[in-house]
Amino acid sequence: MDRESLLRDLGLTKYEASAYSTLLKEGITGAQELSRKSGIPVGKIYEVLSNLNNIGIVEFQRSRPRKYRAIKPEVALDNLFTKKEEDSKNELENFKLKVSELKDNFSNSNYPDHTEIKFWSTLIGEEDIVKNIKNTLDETENEIRHVKSLKVKEAMENKSRCHKELDPDLILPLVTDEFIRAARSGIKIKMLLPANFFIAHLKKKYSQINDTSVRKMIKENLEVRILECDYDFVIIDDNVAYIPIPDPLNPSGILGEMKMFDKEYAGKLKKKYDELWSRGERTVLE
Repeated sequence: MDRESLLRDLGLTKYEASAYSTLLKEGITGAQELSRKSGIPVGKIYEVLSNLNNIGIVEFQRSRPRKYRAIKPEVALDNLFTKKEEDSKNELENFKLKVSELKDNFSNSNYPDHTEIKFWSTLIGEEDIVKNIKNTLDETENEIRHVKSLKVKEAMENKSRCHKELDPDLILPLVTDEFIRAARSGIKIKMLLPANFFIAHLKKKYSQINDTSVRKMIKENLEVRILECDYDFVIIDDNVAYIPIPDPLNPSGILGEMKMFDKEYAGKLKKKYDELWSRGERTVLE
């Protein structure tokens, strides 16, 4: 890839990349001459040079006519990075303010009650599932009930993937972080697992928290029990359920998940969950 293409990848326009590359080659040059050698229209050259000067990759001599030179690439590229970083921070801060304003605006509207509807969607592959972990916890109001089957234990012990796109070493730390975050916010979480692999991750994260009030909150809201079973599902607030989708090409693996808004079915799952929970072996964080 040529220099101008690389510069454009960093955010410069076609004319800006051409002007800087030409100045590097030609040295100190006037605007008219630069326009001719770079092919940039005369009507655009001064605007282009002004932009490059503001970015910090071109400087000029206050003479008549003005002379321009390219700043040394090592310095110029650092200046470009700094400018992009500042712009990104300002853009993100403005975006944050708009999000806050919009949240206030939406808080005054009535969100429809979806607890009685029946609706389902599918989550296929690691990207969908990872993205949905955070979204699910953010949308949870009261409680999560979580049960995992022996397939998960086998996958973790063999360091294998239930699906070619589902990496246990990526999913497990993410789940740990997000569940601790949810417990800190007051969400009740009950996890029923076939082995204590999650407990090791959980204890490690828990031990890194110094605030005693936060530790107490997590301990009160997050419970884990051990039980080997063939069940695999999640219940959110008594009306949403997550059901794994088997992989037809790998009977022991998982292709993705189905998200179901069905209060009646979630109620049936809850009864089964309570039965399994009563048989589980208690664990402690400390």
